[in-house]
Amino acid sequence: MQSEENKISRDDNVQVNSYSELMSNYFPESSIKGSKEIRTLMIGPDQPLVFYQDKEDKLHALLRKEGSESGWVNISLSKGAVKSYEFEYNRTEESFQIAKVEDNQVWVSQSLPIGSTDFDKLSELLSWTGVTPGSYKEQVDKVSIGTKHLLFATSEAGKDALYYLADLEELNPKAYTLPEHAKVIYHFELGNFLYSNGVFFLYQIGKEKGMLYQSFPDPKYNKVDQYRFEPGESINSFALLESEDGNDIVYAAGNQVHEIKAAEDGSTFAIQTLPGTLDKITKIRAASYQNEHSVWALDSRGLHYQTNRFFDQNSQSFEVGKWTAPLLMVDGAEQFSCAKGKGARNQLFAVNTSHGSELTRLWQDEVTTMWNSHQVTLSDMDSLKEVESYSAQIRFNADTSLKSFAGQKVMLSADSNLFVYINSQSYHLGPDHQVAIPLGLVPEFTIICPVKGLGSSVVRINADFLQEEKLVSLSGKVLERMNERVNASKGLDKVKKANGQSLVPAGVDPSAVKGAQEGISQMLSVAKDMGAKKPVSLANTAFTVGATASATTLTSGVSLHSLADAGHTLGDFLHSIWDKAKEAFEFVMEKVANGVKFIIKIGEQVFNWIVKTIHEIGSFIEKVFEAIKVFFKDLFEFLAFLFDWDSILATKKAYKGFVNNSLEGLKSEIGTIRKFIDETLEREIEKFSPELVNIPDQMNKVDVTDSPKESQADPRANWLNSKKDYLDKGKEGEVKKKMPTEFSNVFESLINDLKPILEKTGVGLLSQIELVGKEFTKVIHGKTTFGDFLKFALQKLAGTGLFLLKQLIDVIMRALEALVEVAYVGLNKEWQIPILSQLYKQISGGDALTFLDVMCLFVAIPSTILYKIAEGKAPFESSETRDAFVKSGERVFQLNLN
Repeated sequence: MQSEENKISRDDNVQVNSYSELMSNYFPESSIKGSKEIRTLMIGPDQPLVFYQDKEDKLHALLRKEGSESGWVNISLSKGAVKSYEFEYNRTEESFQIAKVEDNQVWVSQSLPIGSTDFDKLSELLSWTGVTPGSYKEQVDKVSIGTKHLLFATSEAGKDALYYLADLEELNPKAYTLPEHAKVIYHFELGNFLYSNGVFFLYQIGKEKGMLYQSFPDPKYNKVDQYRFEPGESINSFALLESEDGNDIVYAAGNQVHEIKAAEDGSTFAIQTLPGTLDKITKIRAASYQNEHSVWALDSRGLHYQTNRFFDQNSQSFEVGKWTAPLLMVDGAEQFSCAKGKGARNQLFAVNTSHGSELTRLWQDEVTTMWNSHQVTLSDMDSLKEVESYSAQIRFNADTSLKSFAGQKVMLSADSNLFVYINSQSYHLGPDHQVAIPLGLVPEFTIICPVKGLGSSVVRINADFLQEEKLVSLSGKVLERMNERVNASKGLDKVKKANGQSLVPAGVDPSAVKGAQEGISQMLSVAKDMGAKKPVSLANTAFTVGATASATTLTSGVSLHSLADAGHTLGDFLHSIWDKAKEAFEFVMEKVANGVKFIIKIGEQVFNWIVKTIHEIGSFIEKVFEAIKVFFKDLFEFLAFLFDWDSILATKKAYKGFVNNSLEGLKSEIGTIRKFIDETLEREIEKFSPELVNIPDQMNKVDVTDSPKESQADPRANWLNSKKDYLDKGKEGEVKKKMPTEFSNVFESLINDLKPILEKTGVGLLSQIELVGKEFTKVIHGKTTFGDFLKFALQKLAGTGLFLLKQLIDVIMRALEALVEVAYVGLNKEWQIPILSQLYKQISGGDALTFLDVMCLFVAIPSTILYKIAEGKAPFESSETRDAFVKSGERVFQLNLN
């Protein structure tokens, strides 16, 4: 444990150097392929547990685990295909229970307390109890579970459909026919209505659909209450949402969404139709956060969202209880789930089967109201995923030794919610959520923040050894570069991408480009001040992009003219509405007391929001670019540091050729080198005396624990180092087993030759070496100088060690001769490591995984990047330069030993 006297502190004047860059990053991950039902339970603050079925209909749970590689852990919950499943979240007891249909049998788990369950071991903790229908001929179609009861439905050819009800404590199911002897049941769910327990049914009678609630028989009088729901149209789906009084709120959907609530006295119920009309809703889900309710409805166009958290444009505040108009949030979604549980606001998981069935997470940031999305992935060393990201390298410098930083923790948070990678592990940063990052021997780390757009948050860095909080603007450098390049090109219309093409495509109205440039220039100025947390200096400004907008009807059936009164936030507007009406607008920015007011006029409508973060400004800048047909992929190509992977591979091949030629040259020189060392040692040993050794004064100034003198952090040069934690994945066995046979044989021969020499010394040499080792620990802790250590070592080892020196050198040189003979073969021999060998071929241009190849690639990545940063080009773009470098390896060991 580190002593307090060696611990870094605020008095050490620690400097924090940071640099953020927009660039591609690679992660050994694969996307989740979903199929049928998705359900989500929040088991902690921003910790969802997502139940889903894979392509084979097997049931899994995805656990969000902060500090894991991809941020998600996969848990298997079935051996075979699952036909239906459901979990019940008990709000009162803070517990949950799962039921599933597998092998035509219903299986029920025990109830697990959320607070004390180790979800990493969920598959091991769950115990299942089987429940069967009355006849083996019946097919179990669907299951539902409540806090006290289990419900499942069956069907059998030529007979009425049945449903079975069982008490969870006894699990003794009793069969019932469906209401009105219905033949088809679409959906049922256990719930509570008008202060009674029962079942909600959606079923078909003839050609009509009916929906009703039926209570369980009264235990005293055997009375059953029924309530039919008739909102004025055919209902296709419904969802339940538990209210504070224990009654369920019903959201029934046809072409509109209808809210069915029990009266406060429990005597009756009322039906309220929410704003907006959709197109035959096929699925609906609801979630709550405190008194706020959100409804998600799926129709043929995709997934729509509306909430009773209404944003008032005039007061710039929220009115809870008033419903917004619906917005299309996910195009072409097939399956989705909104999160239930504590602390969940607008957490959504959706699958779009038309785009690879990948599971996507969509969430709304509470601070900015911006909507963010990313694909849910699992760590997979057999797959390589490329993502656009902001990468920030953070480095700490002080006039103290490196060891003073080791073990210290740095606390990270952010102005708005971010999901980032740090040291190859996934974390969530937010205004109310910070993480502790331990420092190693080298006090630095890299933050990688995957992004889908320019906007990103400011990261806050705190530590006990820092005098004040450090702010890192992830997008600040990129926005500055944008301003510089636009100014240098003397206009957006003249800006070129790296491939020489114009950033703004041909055919865009020049007046629109001019208006966009004026607005972007002003917003960049505002973003610079916000990123530095300075008072915003802004003169009220206005600009226009495109012609006057005409009235537009959005896909949710809401007229553009009514949107200003639809209760949508800035995040809603930028995520959904903008894409429907972005061709023409007038933009006004005004300085206000608590931020900057952004006013957008589209046709006759006026929208306005007060923004306070650089994330929001960056998103607005991107949207203005979209208005002139410049999208994020164009901006990424224009602004990001792009790896020239071909140049890196060319550098690697040059290094590899150089080393191989060097080995060939060493073969012819090894005999000369051995003879020279042998003769020199004989002369020097005769006259050697430790007291006569003159140690330069500079040695006394050497501190092996000094902090690095360089102060400039750069994530581009640190690109490989930020991924070092992945390098050992897939490797099994001891070092010797992974080592090529030729090398291991030489190694064993060397050890065998050394044994008799070491045995001659007995314990004498070992004891002297132990003393020297203890003295070196004093150097590490700053208690003695490096020069004094050398004098001590020479004194202790000279007496017992010098007579062995010639013998040891002779053995080593013989081993070196043997090693050089096999080096060329051994260094270039392919390593057959499961998964990793295949992955390496993908990233190395088809070259096999060998010791020499991978070492040359590790050197080639930073050297190519640094050379490109300094010189503006790759080191071996010229084939003549590359060939000359490779050939020079032949002469590297042609030594003049006279």
